[in-house]
Amino acid sequence: MTILYTSKYKRILFSICVLSLIINACKKQDDWLNVKSIKSDVTPKTMADFQAILDNATQFNTYGSIIGLMGTDNLYVPDVNLDAEPQLERNTYLWAKDIYQGATAYDWYYLYQSVEYANVVLDGLSKLKNLDGNQVQADNIKGQALFFRSFAFYQLSQLYCKPYNKATATVDAGIPVRLTLDVNVKVSRGNVQQCYDQMIGDLKLAISLLATSPLYKTRPAKPVANGLLAKVYLSMGDYLNAFNYADAALKLNGDLLDFNTLSQTSTAPFPTFAQGNGEIGFYAYCYGTSMTVNASYALGKIDPNFYNTYDDSDLRRGLFFTTDGKGFYRPKAGFAARANNFCGIANDEIYLIRSESAARTANTVSALADLNLLLQKRITTAAFKPFTDTDPEALLSKILSERRKELPLTGNIRWEDLRRLNQDPRFAKTLQRTYKGVTYTLAPNDNRYVLPLPVDEILLQGLQQNPR
Repeated sequence: MTILYTSKYKRILFSICVLSLIINACKKQDDWLNVKSIKSDVTPKTMADFQAILDNATQFNTYGSIIGLMGTDNLYVPDVNLDAEPQLERNTYLWAKDIYQGATAYDWYYLYQSVEYANVVLDGLSKLKNLDGNQVQADNIKGQALFFRSFAFYQLSQLYCKPYNKATATVDAGIPVRLTLDVNVKVSRGNVQQCYDQMIGDLKLAISLLATSPLYKTRPAKPVANGLLAKVYLSMGDYLNAFNYADAALKLNGDLLDFNTLSQTSTAPFPTFAQGNGEIGFYAYCYGTSMTVNASYALGKIDPNFYNTYDDSDLRRGLFFTTDGKGFYRPKAGFAARANNFCGIANDEIYLIRSESAARTANTVSALADLNLLLQKRITTAAFKPFTDTDPEALLSKILSERRKELPLTGNIRWEDLRRLNQDPRFAKTLQRTYKGVTYTLAPNDNRYVLPLPVDEILLQGLQQNPR
């Protein structure tokens, strides 16, 4: 299902898509749908209608992006397995110039669908005249829509435009920041700064509107909106703001899951977000690919050099990965508590953002405290010893190493980190693959760290293509 914003016919299709998604959404929308009889009746008009659109978990909680992960150094795919991968996955793994070659750019389309549905809600709320005294509810719904739109923009920005660089952000091509439902309005790419400004403004407003705690963890609330804003600022290298918003998020919910309580031998060791994993702030996953999925049929393996960075006492090694019986290790489990890759926001990431930001702003005490608080929950109780090195370089390197080990298969986080860290010579890294005797290389800051836009968007919308 795609949205190209090119004609009134597409708008009609969009209306049908919205109806279809709502009909297939969870039970809490059924009462509303059961009283609708004709097409005009299902046009969203009430706060219940708007909440129903945002409660469509299929759209907002299962279409997270994972394409960046396939291009990272966390994965290794043997030649025979890579042969079995679809064209898009194989091209992405090898950093091909044209990864799509006519294939559908699902990450682009599904994320812009989220933008469109959020805009439906925001537009409808702005026209709603009778709130029946439910201003708090209206504010909460608006805050959710702003979060979902910002989360989509964030993921798109990490794939389809250059990493944020303050010196060039006003000239680097951004993504189309679509804020209108008018399909006759073409939206240009603008620049990277405009994209980030929109996310920051929307998330600050969302924080002021959202509830402190979500009714369901498939909905955003204040802690996770603060967390997403911390992610945005981290990607910008604005460590003071990244620290402040991570701090605000953790003060509202700082739960961490103790991995000492989990079974290393279980094939599904992690509790679901609804059954004991309070560490999850916002639950979302990606249907994933056979290269990244946490299952026995996974074609992707864990890069051996990366796997060997886990000590024997590191509980994550046995919880995240398992042997494939052929001398390699494959993905086993994650916070999605299912085979799919977790793509939401959890407190482990937020603690590491606060720790890294503290280390980069000379707040050594705070950086060490957060790092050790997390590691105490990840290392066996008998073996845990606090990290105490206060040398700025050693501390930052340790935090970045633990960030990679903590979030190896979560969304596109490793891809995002490679992009931002490549701008610092201390952490820049050249990646290499060998496939059928040919060596493929991805240098730091290479143009291929920015994915190509779908060809149909170039043709229909007149958008500027990314150089590859």
